[in-house]
Amino acid sequence: MIHFQEINNVLKASNDLVIVANECEIVETIFKALKTDIADFKDENFSTVYALNNLSAKRVHVIGQNKLSSDDDFEKVVKSLVGLKEDVIILTESFSEEEQNRILDLTEKIITERYVIDTFKSKKSSEQSLFYFSGDKTVKTAIDEGLIYGETINQAKDLVNTPYNYMRAKDLADHAKTLEKYDGVCVKIFERKEIEAMNMGAYLGVNKGSVDEPYLIFIKYKAENNTDEPTALVGKGVMFDTGGYSLKTPTSMPGMKFDMAGSASVIAAIEGIARLQLDTHVFVVVAATDNRIGDNAIVPDDILTSANGKTIEIISTDAEGRLTLADAVWFAQKEGAKKIIDVATLTGAAMAALGTYYSAAFTNNQDFLESFKKVTEKTRENIWQMPVSKEHHEELKSKVADIKNKGKRLAGASTAAAFIEEFIDDDTQWIHLDIAGTANDKKIGSTGVMVKSFMRFFQN
Repeated sequence: MIHFQEINNVLKASNDLVIVANECEIVETIFKALKTDIADFKDENFSTVYALNNLSAKRVHVIGQNKLSSDDDFEKVVKSLVGLKEDVIILTESFSEEEQNRILDLTEKIITERYVIDTFKSKKSSEQSLFYFSGDKTVKTAIDEGLIYGETINQAKDLVNTPYNYMRAKDLADHAKTLEKYDGVCVKIFERKEIEAMNMGAYLGVNKGSVDEPYLIFIKYKAENNTDEPTALVGKGVMFDTGGYSLKTPTSMPGMKFDMAGSASVIAAIEGIARLQLDTHVFVVVAATDNRIGDNAIVPDDILTSANGKTIEIISTDAEGRLTLADAVWFAQKEGAKKIIDVATLTGAAMAALGTYYSAAFTNNQDFLESFKKVTEKTRENIWQMPVSKEHHEELKSKVADIKNKGKRLAGASTAAAFIEEFIDDDTQWIHLDIAGTANDKKIGSTGVMVKSFMRFFQN
């Protein structure tokens, strides 16, 4: 139990004290010091009481316990928390399981909403968050897990926001290798000769114009004594997307460091899964490269041969992400995964259809998608199912190869999904997430989208 004097001693005039209005000893003591009644706040979303020298802190923010169960009310609480810039101390008590999940979410939001991009600034941010708790160990667990969620999401943001000259395929592979410090994690990095030996012609084709080497990143996490078959998370790892010889315009080129957001989300997610020591078995696969233009770069009309033997006619070198994913999902299946979720900033068509509010979702197994969607509804990382049909596959037929890497002008998100599905085995359950519209926010940079959903999916 944290005592009043202990809390008051660490508070300072800049502190924001956040309290959930329930009747535990420490909260009641603080309300007495504030000379107000806790009962007045139980049904309020978010209230601020100025301490007026009755506490060391300047402000006390009160979250109504009765408001934690409603999604709408919780969203209002989160929006109110965004404005808190100073150190935060959370006081809470033993709650129901649902309320404990809300405390986890509140803790995560305090971390993620205060994220700043200052890695390359001469003046760094000094913001930090202090967390105290009052109550049983289930509350401490919720806060500790919330911290891991928040730090993991911010890790994904850091990876994506880092510019290409500091975050190439080798840098991402080196970062992945550091995850071996966690129990249950094994990391294997495949270099060019090993990739060539696996006949990954689609992936290597994207890299042909680059002076930087490709690195296939393979991360395994398996809890001790877990007997589950592995589920694979496959992330698009195009570290910078120039479009190749199907060159992007000067206005669309800036921001293409975000094209590896899928890889950042899956690598950060497996780190979070390992930190939480979840009882699960999961793979991460990333075929990391850029697609810069060089003397040896592929051009439209070229034909590549993928690892599963299918030949691919190149219609656009700017449809490169799906080429890397084709060989990546093949590799995941080779390693034994019968369930795959791939995530990629794949098409402008997905963003045109759904804006920045939803990630596009495609599947070959409705039950698999529904189980994942239930999680995204809880994490509020919205997905919207879109079709991938026989007609979309028909569009990809080629006269000179087995398949083309791009369909017609319309339904680009669905034909891109159909391309990936061409490399999914009949007995593999598969979800494709196109996060082109949700991975980046013009105001805040990377959003870290899907990290929380992936972690929660395996936690469930």
